Amino acid sequence: MANKVSHTEENLEHIEHGLSKAEVFIEKYQRTLFYAGAAVILLAGAYLGYKYWYQVPLEEEAQAQLFRAQQLFEIDSLQLALNGDGSFLGLTDVADQYSSTLAGDAACFYAGVAYLHLGQYEDALTYLKRSKGKDWLGKALLLGNMGDAYSELGDLDKAARYYKKAAGVSDNSMTAPRFFAKAALVLEKQGNYAEAIRLYEKIQHNFANTTEANDAEKHIARAKVLSAKE
Repeated sequence: MANKVSHTEENLEHIEHGLSKAEVFIEKYQRTLFYAGAAVILLAGAYLGYKYWYQVPLEEEAQAQLFRAQQLFEIDSLQLALNGDGSFLGLTDVADQYSSTLAGDAACFYAGVAYLHLGQYEDALTYLKRSKGKDWLGKALLLGNMGDAYSELGDLDKAARYYKKAAGVSDNSMTAPRFFAKAALVLEKQGNYAEAIRLYEKIQHNFANTTEANDAEKHIARAKVLSAKE
């Protein structure tokens, strides 16, 4: 019993010693701790203020500015969508003036695609490179359109690379086989038939219920014939 009491007293001494050390530490550094806590509160307040009093209203404004240009893009009025008409901002203006917003990012993507369809491939790449793609579909389409631009410019190495990147974003039957097929066609143009055949076979095995898989057999046959001629 005495040992148990002694052990308890010893534990209490340790606790008291620990508390006294903590008290000394707090007393010694209380000013530093106060300023550190105040800094954290100020930073949190600044972040919340920036987000809710600046970023959220800016995003809403940007979305409103993008709306009309996006409508025109969807009906193929591409020049008007890009440049606006004085009563609303065009895609390029939204991209430049609201670059920190999701709407600004979307405007970059739409502008890039519009320039691509107008045959202005360098301009297309300028805006596509500024977009980030906020989900797997947006990222895949972004990279795929960059592949299209490089292909039209004759830079087949980059075209194939970006098509493969686009296909690799998500293992889904909507975008992956489409961009693997585009990469394979570019590889055929480069004379890299073995790699092209590998991609066609990949489409057949991994995406069997797609249009690209149905077309793969004839592409493989063609690539084999062309390969045998070399």
